[in-house]
Amino acid sequence: MEILAAVAVAALLWWFLTGLIFYLDGLPKRTYFWSLGVATLIATCSLIGLMVASRSASVGSAYAAFGYTLLIWGWQEMLFLMGGIAGPSRLSCPPDASELQRFTLATRAVIYHELALLGGGVLLLVFTWGAVNHIGGYTYLVLWIMRLSAKLNLFFGVRNTYSHFLPPHMAYLGTYFRQSNSIGKFFTVSVAMAAACAATIWVAVGRASLSPFATTGMVLVATLLTLAVLEHLFLIAPRSVEALWSPALGNRIEAATSNVES
Repeated sequence: MEILAAVAVAALLWWFLTGLIFYLDGLPKRTYFWSLGVATLIATCSLIGLMVASRSASVGSAYAAFGYTLLIWGWQEMLFLMGGIAGPSRLSCPPDASELQRFTLATRAVIYHELALLGGGVLLLVFTWGAVNHIGGYTYLVLWIMRLSAKLNLFFGVRNTYSHFLPPHMAYLGTYFRQSNSIGKFFTVSVAMAAACAATIWVAVGRASLSPFATTGMVLVATLLTLAVLEHLFLIAPRSVEALWSPALGNRIEAATSNVES
């Protein structure tokens, strides 16, 4: 039961927080100040909560560390998608740009956010240094690596770029995505490595005699990694998966459909 409970909690948090961010960054820009203000307060409290939870090796502290880390990560995503921190360049990619120019411009478009994510990881490490509960650190590591992998795959080319998920003021980022019906080598390698890591954790959970804390923590991280692999597969799926978050993406889905039909 504890395994099923951990899977359910991880999946529901992943789905709910993703949809909530989509919904909030789709609201008028005048709401961003309040959304980011509340999110910043929650993230600050979550960082303190994570520090406390990391000192304990109980089932409850495993859930707490996982949840707090997701909230901290969500705050960083909101900062990015609401235009608070991205990069020094906010220009669309020129149609005639070479691959090197395209990569350089794409990097300039997001580099501040990437450095902020790295800084967030360092801060999280400092706050949990010497702790017995490392679930927060593992969770952040999975989120960071798999997000970087997704961005690189969007740059190299995938079937579904989901560029219409971006709020209007960040639409220029979509010009750096490449749509391709073929599956690239980087996609194959990155997904295979992530799937292998997830499988290794799942096998360890099934074979090893672990404490309830260790079991819960490993299942939470393994579920998140499995969901990240699934998100990668969404990029090459025959059909897009907007329906998963349709209540949060309603206006953007309608706009994308209208553009396709016209």
